[in-house]
This record gives sequence, structure tokens and C-alpha cells, in this order.
Amino acid sequence: MRALFRKLSALPGRLDAALVAPGPADRLGALCTLLALLFGLRLATRDWTLIAQRPPELTEHLWLLGWLPGPVPGPVLTALQIAGLAGVALVLSSRAPRTGFVLAWSALLVLAGLWGASGKFTHNDLLALTVAFPLLFAQVPAPSALDDHRPAWGWPPRAALGVLGCVYFLTGAQKVVHGGMDWVLGDSMAWILRQAASPLGPGLTHLVADTPVLPNLLAGGALALELTAPLWLAWPPARVPFAAAVTIMHTSIWAFLGIDYSAWILTVWAVVLATGLPAVLLPGVLPAGGRRRTDRRAAAAPAQAAGVAG
Repeated sequence: MRALFRKLSALPGRLDAALVAPGPADRLGALCTLLALLFGLRLATRDWTLIAQRPPELTEHLWLLGWLPGPVPGPVLTALQIAGLAGVALVLSSRAPRTGFVLAWSALLVLAGLWGASGKFTHNDLLALTVAFPLLFAQVPAPSALDDHRPAWGWPPRAALGVLGCVYFLTGAQKVVHGGMDWVLGDSMAWILRQAASPLGPGLTHLVADTPVLPNLLAGGALALELTAPLWLAWPPARVPFAAAVTIMHTSIWAFLGIDYSAWILTVWAVVLATGLPAVLLPGVLPAGGRRRTDRRAAAAPAQAAGVAG
């Protein structure tokens, strides 16, 4: 019993040591770049000036942005969009990656808060902004340090993994708290499908809703995936299957309910690829000039050998 107590009491220290253990800088660089690309996609593919056309009642007394004096004019919204895209460019060019990442994140935070009707974030932007939050306090590695291993590079990707797992777990937990097992065993999912606006037409949703057991399997599968997300992400070989399962789940939500979770899918893949695969396999998303020093040493080895031979 004492041995078990000692092991349990030492668990928090082990978890803390694992979180801040040294890690490769290239994975942090790849994660920051992938998330910055996602920010750029979200910033560039929406007409944010539409916020200025909303009634004042929808843009005043906002939750997170309540300090704003009044409705934000269109030119200010455009300036925020341009500033965010400039931040993405700074990350990709490696000129000021940390400043650029904070700028892009902040611009999307404000615009998404304004867009989401009275300061409530649209569901598509919430996961990316939350997962990227720990990276705001991380130093983005310079291209010359991409093969370095230090705690400064190890903790941010692990923190992003932890946040990702917690978000999915809490999403499932709230279903259990508010719906109980009726969410899986009852008719909740069937009625949701019957009232859905599927982009593929109502015939598909009605067919699934009227098929015995199938709505329950959909609800149970989604709930199981969300509640076990931390376990999937804690084991590196399971991260890619988790991302694939999340892709299937969110794609089915779009097919049945018409709700777009594409940014969630991209966020999951960004974290999984950056933390589960060597960044050398992702040459297109490393910061500019980010060839590993090991590659340069390998390229210089034949010349050195020739010099010795001569």
C-alpha cells in the first residue's frame, strides 16, 4: 500500500518532468508554421467587413471585447485582417516569427470574437485559438537551431497536445453532464438528424434517423472518441489514427447537419503532424532557411574527406 501511495504521489512530478523535458526545435517550428498557415487561411477567406453592417445591438457590450467604444467600422476590420496576414508572413519568412505568430493570433481572436455574434467565438475558430494559446509564451526557434534539443523547444508542442486533448474531452464530458446516457441510448441523435439541414439533402438524414440503432452508434462513437482523446494523444503511434477518426467524425457532422468543422480538422492534423512525425518529413512547412545543421554537416562531409585525402 505504501509503495502504491509513493508511486501516486510521484506521478505529478513525473508528468511535470515529462512536460518540460527537452524536445527537438524543428517540431516546434513546424507546429508554429502550420498553425500560422491556418490563421492565414481563416483570415483571408472571410469578408470581415460584414461585421460593420450588423445592427449595433449585436456588436455592443461584447463579452471578451466589451471594452470597445462602439461598432467597429469597416476600415478598422480590414486593418486587423491585413495585420493578421502580415503576422503570418513574418512567421513564414522567419524574420520575426514570434511577433508574427502573436500578431496573427491576436487579429483572429478579435475578428472571430466580433464575427461570432456578440463576442461568442464561432465554433470553427475556437479550437485553433485555444490550442495555439500556449505557443504565445514560447520562443520560436531560429532556422539555425532546428536540430537543437532543449526544454524551451519541448514543452510548447506537448502543451498544445494537452490542450487539444482537454478540449475534446470536455466536449464529450459536457454531453454526459447535460444529456447523460440518454445522449447515446435515447432518441436525441435521431431527432437532431430529423431537424438537420444537410447540404446533401434531407433524404440522407431521415434515412439515418429512421434506421434502428444507427443514430445511437453515431452518438456513442463520437462520445467515446471525445472522452478518450487524451489517451489517443498521449501515445504517439495513436495520434495519426486519432486525427483520421476526428476527420471522419467532423466530416459526418457536415454531411448530416451541415455544420462546418474544417478548421478543427486542420488544427488536429497540424498538432499531430508536428508532434508525431519528424519535421524533416514536412519540408514545405518549415520556416524559410530551416535546413537542419545536420544536413549541412552531411553535405560538407564529402568536401572535408576530399581535403583530408588531398
